[in-house]
Amino acid sequence: MLVRTRHAERGLARRALTHELRRKGVTPEVAAQALEQIDDDDELAAARDLAVRKARASRGLDRDKRRRRLAGMLARKGYSPGVAMRAVDEALAADGEDPGGIGSLGDDPA
Repeated sequence: MLVRTRHAERGLARRALTHELRRKGVTPEVAAQALEQIDDDDELAAARDLAVRKARASRGLDRDKRRRRLAGMLARKGYSPGVAMRAVDEALAADGEDPGGIGSLGDDPA
């Protein structure tokens, strides 16, 4: 129940939830079983939702500053860099901004 609640309400990723369960004294076996409730798609969706909500508050800022702030927020919630950047790029695109990050389509120097 703690895993579902923290993931849904606070948007915590599996890594942050693992840390919280360990801190509360939950055995690794029980924690692993509880974390099976969250799959990769759930984690990406939660990261994207958080990024979309926070992107609204950063409108008007420089694109790179927005990306850094959003990625940092997701990192603090326990999301991996890959998931965080994908969610940030999708959130910025949904907000009407070209995310233009490393590896995006617009960065090809050729």
